[in-house]
Amino acid sequence: MTMRWHIGALGAGLLACACAIPAASAQPGDACGTAPLQGERVALLIGNSAYNDWEWPSLKNAVNDIDYVCDAFAKAGIAPRIVRNADMPTLDAALTRFAGEAAGAKSVIVYFAGHGFEYGGRNWLVPMDAPPATRRADVEKRYLSIEAVVKRVVPQGAFTLLFVDACRTAEPVVRVEDADVAKGEAGSAPLGLLDIGQGAVFYSTAKGRPALDFAPVGSPVSPFAAAVVKELGIPGLEISDYFKVVSREVYKRTFGMELGPQQPFHYGSWFEDYYLVAPPDVPPAPPGRRNWSAPPPPPLAPRAPVNEAARGAAASAAADPAADEWRGRISAELSDISLDRLAIEDEPILIADILSRHRAARIVALADGGDPLAQHLVGYMFSLGVGVKRDAWRARQYLEKSARQGFPAGRQELAYFLLENDPTPDNIRQAYDLYVAASNAGFSKAKTHLAYRLAAGTFGPADFVRSQALYAEAAAKGHPAAIFALTYFADTRAANLARLRSIADGGNPEGNHWLCEAHFADKTLSGAIEDCGVGARAGFAGSRAILAYAYAKGDGVTADAKEAAHWAKLARDLPELRKDQRDLIAGIGE
Repeated sequence: MTMRWHIGALGAGLLACACAIPAASAQPGDACGTAPLQGERVALLIGNSAYNDWEWPSLKNAVNDIDYVCDAFAKAGIAPRIVRNADMPTLDAALTRFAGEAAGAKSVIVYFAGHGFEYGGRNWLVPMDAPPATRRADVEKRYLSIEAVVKRVVPQGAFTLLFVDACRTAEPVVRVEDADVAKGEAGSAPLGLLDIGQGAVFYSTAKGRPALDFAPVGSPVSPFAAAVVKELGIPGLEISDYFKVVSREVYKRTFGMELGPQQPFHYGSWFEDYYLVAPPDVPPAPPGRRNWSAPPPPPLAPRAPVNEAARGAAASAAADPAADEWRGRISAELSDISLDRLAIEDEPILIADILSRHRAARIVALADGGDPLAQHLVGYMFSLGVGVKRDAWRARQYLEKSARQGFPAGRQELAYFLLENDPTPDNIRQAYDLYVAASNAGFSKAKTHLAYRLAAGTFGPADFVRSQALYAEAAAKGHPAAIFALTYFADTRAANLARLRSIADGGNPEGNHWLCEAHFADKTLSGAIEDCGVGARAGFAGSRAILAYAYAKGDGVTADAKEAAHWAKLARDLPELRKDQRDLIAGIGE
């Protein structure tokens, strides 16, 4: 097994890890990346493979990767330029040419595969002619700053997207000969965070971890490049969702492997939705071609006041005549999407899987034809802009159609939509009825949502007894968030910690994330620091905040202000970070 950027300094010499098993060669796409750049979206792809195996280990797949990515970017309408096995003068000339061609671009992608390091607060890539040791004054002459690359080639105001496929292990990559590390001077280190303004950085692996050159053995490309291309085939994934599904794919490909699993890592800041492959424009079907003009199914049972006496009346909503209509109306095309899967799986991952097999327009057509599952899926898609352009009005229309057919997932999603987007008193009462109906139909995600809202007092006085009972029912169906919630109760804590551990050990980082949250709540964080790391690297906001707190306070780890600031920044970048967690890391790194 080979890996990128694994080179360590021992005294005055360097210990290089060469490739143990040669990878199969991919056929270079000679035509790709050579045409004049046109359009508003351009990409610079740099791959350095042919290091001399003495000063630097060669990387069998780095050039293969950029050839593979080049073809995918070109098909996606992103004009690419390739630079292969370049020394410093070649890189300099390539940057000058690319900057001139990209002057009018609104989006610039830089994809780098090769050796690199961090030194002096900046990040550096290693040209083919660079030495493995240097002096402080010569760093800028011998290596190319990634920050300088961005400054040179990205026009003012353009969106910047960086892909960095490289190891980030702790061993020094370059030896800075006149840096007195013993006296506290900083030597070289793994790549750190890049300050790029508006945009995002996507590392193939987390800080302190290797990046595998291929997985499985014999693959002609890295697992990161393979996942980048695979998920690029799904149109309409907003970049944050794209990062999530690529990361999950790489984690799945490398779980259980030596030096694995590999966890890609991203961060950034942007104001508007950004898509590598734009969502299709799916216009509404003409009135004569959809079922919306037909008489609507019977509505939910009349709403009752939200109090103890109303529980029985609200529960009867599950028995309304519409509740079973959906069962015979799921199309054969979507028959493999079970309610059990809908009830526990993360929606972006689920939608990405569906869109990898069905065009968004086809799912919309099924929804217009009356399929309640498709209506639920399309409602979610329009609500969050996944696979289609965000459209809150259309989202609500589809979710209401699904809910009125008695489809439990549609009812649950409509309840969530109402509370998040328009929480008027009438909508809060309707959301309660919808949650109860979906919960009584056995939909575990609805049980978890309702349990949380009951404990939070959304629908009236907090009801912890009923909340715990609902969490238990959802946990029995395997919903990770419900399993976590039960760790708050002394009589169910141990059993549910064990269930979360089983989920984590099965390769799902959501289990690690909830273990981190559970141990933090119980003030036993030292027993879950590694879980917090896995959850944080997987992009869970809560795990990132807790890890920042741990480094700031020295709770379970050695206090490290730099690491604390690093994770606090990344946590704050995520809009789903809860207020209590934002308060937890207030002042850290600010």
